[in-house]
Amino acid sequence: MEIKQFKVLSTPQKNELFDFIKNTDLTYNKSYVEMIRIYESDTFNYGDTVFILFHQGEIKGSVAIITKEIINVGEAFITDIYVEKKNEEKYLCFLIEEVTKYCSICSARSIKIGIRKNEIQLIPYINKMEFTHIYDAMVMRYRKGENMLSRVKNGMELMPLCISNSLEYMNIHNEAFKNSPNGATIDELEVKDYIVQYANNEELIGICFDKEKPCGIYELSIDGSIGWINTLAIVPSYQNMSLGKSLLLECIKKLYEENLEEVKLLVITSNDVALHLYRGFGFKEEYVFSYWFEKKIKFSEKVLYLDNLHIIMKLDTDT
Repeated sequence: MEIKQFKVLSTPQKNELFDFIKNTDLTYNKSYVEMIRIYESDTFNYGDTVFILFHQGEIKGSVAIITKEIINVGEAFITDIYVEKKNEEKYLCFLIEEVTKYCSICSARSIKIGIRKNEIQLIPYINKMEFTHIYDAMVMRYRKGENMLSRVKNGMELMPLCISNSLEYMNIHNEAFKNSPNGATIDELEVKDYIVQYANNEELIGICFDKEKPCGIYELSIDGSIGWINTLAIVPSYQNMSLGKSLLLECIKKLYEENLEEVKLLVITSNDVALHLYRGFGFKEEYVFSYWFEKKIKFSEKVLYLDNLHIIMKLDTDT
């Protein structure tokens, strides 16, 4: 078995990977072009941290790693797991062990791994590799009229994201999420990507103001008849002032202006403050989107992994 980085794959191999993912995960809804854009983005170090497992010339699995939070909080995130059903445990364990070595050499102190709802059969294998369940990412939904929005007094203003306030948006976002259980730091390039992505839908992303002072950020999206609150955050210096309620109210109102049937959001179950806020507004728990596990990397393991640096060098040079 051998592992190759996405950046070194030939065009036929990238096509093979796309077909493999589509056949492995029937819920995968990205196009080939979208897959390329995502895996070659700075999120995955332009293809450096997407690893594909080959056996006898055929793709048997792939995973992606988000490493940018290693510098900020010492955490790496394993995501986008796709493994052939036959010999599933063998291929998954090999992939996870190798990317764990990579994360360790990158100085990660812990690794978090997300298992989607339709991959729960992988959880026993994750547990065998000493990953511990820490929380879930849960979808909650709100239907118009299920709470008393009129009781909330609100004087919050929303300003769409644009070039002139992009740095302000980035700084507020990073300040608000610096203690988030799932690392969420963004950089200038990512903010510029947001501006491009939300062209013609600028009202769905931006900065919120209280008494003309910036206090938080929001990001919304629309999928058919469903509105999504993707990001909602208040900076620590403005927390405990009911501004989270005001921002949530504004986001709900803005989405329902589009004549949607319901509003949904994703919340980490360990975030008690957010859960209390959403439940208080009438959001109902719908389903678990993904299960999250963590493994701490011990110093002795770092030494062992460094002794096997040639494995990572092979990843960098293998064609």
